[in-house]
Amino acid sequence: MSLQLPQIKKILFTTDLSQQTRHAFSYAAGLAHQYGATLTILYVMEDISGSQSANLKAFIGSERWKELKTSYEQQIQQVLIGKKREGAMIREALGAMFTAAQNELPEKNLRSDEIVVTQGDTVDCITQEAEARQVDLIVMGYHPQGRLGEAIIGSVSRNVVRRSKVPVLLVRLPELGV
Repeated sequence: MSLQLPQIKKILFTTDLSQQTRHAFSYAAGLAHQYGATLTILYVMEDISGSQSANLKAFIGSERWKELKTSYEQQIQQVLIGKKREGAMIREALGAMFTAAQNELPEKNLRSDEIVVTQGDTVDCITQEAEARQVDLIVMGYHPQGRLGEAIIGSVSRNVVRRSKVPVLLVRLPELGV
């Protein structure tokens, strides 16, 4: 029986923009460099979930829900315009992080597939991007939660691991100030 080594050609790195995420990014960039893989960087701006929206609609009633949606339409437009601006700034910051990592490599051969800033449910967006881009590996950081720390990983990380069809590398993020 011969051992078949995995081919890693596309890596998806997800970030929550926390300062510690750079630690996980170094793993993603290092693996991309080592395997000659392309690196897609993903940030998800969280949205109100469909279930939260349905719960709110059920709570206040369909008529009131329609009234609220209509009356706040203009405000929603302004929020969306703000999110577009925010998305552009996030994309620019992630691009600078990628360029800095590329400049640190002697061969400067770190290749980016794309920087994606999207909006929606974080787990859904990560798994959908991974499938759509046919990535071979997802790299993401996680913050240990509560007293059990090491034993429990964050809910987003846990759900991505459960739902992903490709391997997920979880990088434990250092405590702030470490």
